[in-house]
Parts: sequence; structure tokens; C-alpha cells
Amino acid sequence: MGMTNKQFQGFLRLALELLERAFKKSPDNEDLKKVRDIFQSMLEDE
Repeated sequence: MGMTNKQFQGFLRLALELLERAFKKSPDNEDLKKVRDIFQSMLEDE
């Protein structure tokens, strides 16, 4: 069973919100920044 485009975008937005919170707590964490940027680019590609 696959996800619809709308469900996938919702998942990305939820993950981005959580990543953004974690990044604010630890702004020097380059790994968090990379993952956040990847998720953001996936959302923009839609």
C-alpha cells in the first residue's frame, strides 16, 4: 500500500517541523542541517 502525494507531503512537513525544532536546540549540528535541507528540497520538488 503506497502513499498518496498529499500524504507524502504531509509526512515531509511533519518531519521538517521536527528537524527544525531539533536544529534550533542544536544549531551547530551539521548532520541535522543536511537532513533538513534534503527534506526541504524533496518538498520543493513536488
